[in-house]
Amino acid sequence: KTEAEQLFKKNQIRSLAKIVRSGQVLEIDGDLLLIGDINPGGAVISTGSIYVLGAIRGMAHAGSRGNRHAVICASLMAPSQLRIADLLREEPNRNEQEEREMECAFVNEELEEIQFHKIQEVKNIRPDLAVLTQER
Repeated sequence: KTEAEQLFKKNQIRSLAKIVRSGQVLEIDGDLLLIGDINPGGAVISTGSIYVLGAIRGMAHAGSRGNRHAVICASLMAPSQLRIADLLREEPNRNEQEEREMECAFVNEELEEIQFHKIQEVKNIRPDLAVLTQER
C-alpha cells in the first residue's frame, strides 16, 4: 500500500497558486504546476517537471533526483538559474528585453546541456508529456 501511494504521488501533478518570494524554497515530489511567480532569490525544487503559469526569475530545479526527462516550462522564462537533474544553466544579468516568453527548458542528451524551445514544441521534445489519457 505504501509503495502504491508513493507511485501515485510521484505520477500526479501537484498544483499550487502562490508566489515564491526571495528566501523561500518550495520542494515537491512529482510534477508541479505553479500558478504564480518564482521571484529572484526564490527557489522551486521538484523531482518531476515544473510548469509555471507566471514568471521564473529565481531558481527552478526539475528532476532533482536525477530525472533528465523532466522539463521546465514557464509563461515568462528569465531565471537566475535552471537545473534539470545534474545539469545547470545560469542566466545572469538578463534585462527585460532579453526575457524569453512561453518557453520550455529540456535536456538535449546529445549535447549534454539544457536548451530552450517555444512551449509549443514540448509535444515534439517530450511526446509522452503531451498524451491525454483515454476517456472512460
